[in-house]
Amino acid sequence: MQLHHFTLSTKQLDAIPEPERVLIVLMSHAANELNVLSKLFHFCTTHEVDVPLLVEAQNAQALTLVRILTGKMYECWRLLHSAFFNKVSNTYEPLFDEEARVSLDSLKRYFGRGGNLIEVVRNKYAFHYSPEQISKGYIKLGERDALDVYLSKTNANTLYVFAESIVGRSLMESINPDDHSCALETLIDETARVLGWFNVVIAACLSTCLQLHIGGDLYELGARDIEVEGAPDWKSVTIPYFVEIVERTPSNRVESTKDK
Repeated sequence: MQLHHFTLSTKQLDAIPEPERVLIVLMSHAANELNVLSKLFHFCTTHEVDVPLLVEAQNAQALTLVRILTGKMYECWRLLHSAFFNKVSNTYEPLFDEEARVSLDSLKRYFGRGGNLIEVVRNKYAFHYSPEQISKGYIKLGERDALDVYLSKTNANTLYVFAESIVGRSLMESINPDDHSCALETLIDETARVLGWFNVVIAACLSTCLQLHIGGDLYELGARDIEVEGAPDWKSVTIPYFVEIVERTPSNRVESTKDK
């Protein structure tokens, strides 16, 4: 796998006006978080399992991550409002390429609609626990919805499936009350689409800032190509829910904790 690498100096960062420096630091930080969460979400959904317990655990883990990812994207939009629009946008936007302009316009249109999916998920499910939502999910439970509880000596392997089924139904009800299967597809597709727009705009902001205040393209900034050895195929990476945990006993003997 090939990467382009360059290092910024404090002198170069000092050359960037503070509002723009704050913008690119926070947007680059947001990009890192969005990329980590999106990869973790993908890794939690790639492996195929047919054991009911493992399917339930996989679904709970994946939905937790997609809720957080969606909430973080809403926070990224708020960051654009506070640090980009009406501060540097008049300078930056004319310098964006066509892809970045289209992506930014798409974000404006998407978040300009009140009650969009990402806003709903963020306000009710990502960073808040809303008691009023539970009854909406509870009454929509179906005969095939799992209501299991798996208790383990280690908290890491305990899983309250019944709660995820009810909250999951509530989430789907908020997105598409007529078709919960379609609601899940909408959540995944819409999240991926908006994430793509954010990544393009964030990259454009960083590139524009560097050109304005440091000068040049990547190679004029001293970028060089480096190879990362041993990176796995992204389709082969999975994240299990259940893990064997080794605990140290009071007598300092190491024992293996196995959950059945």
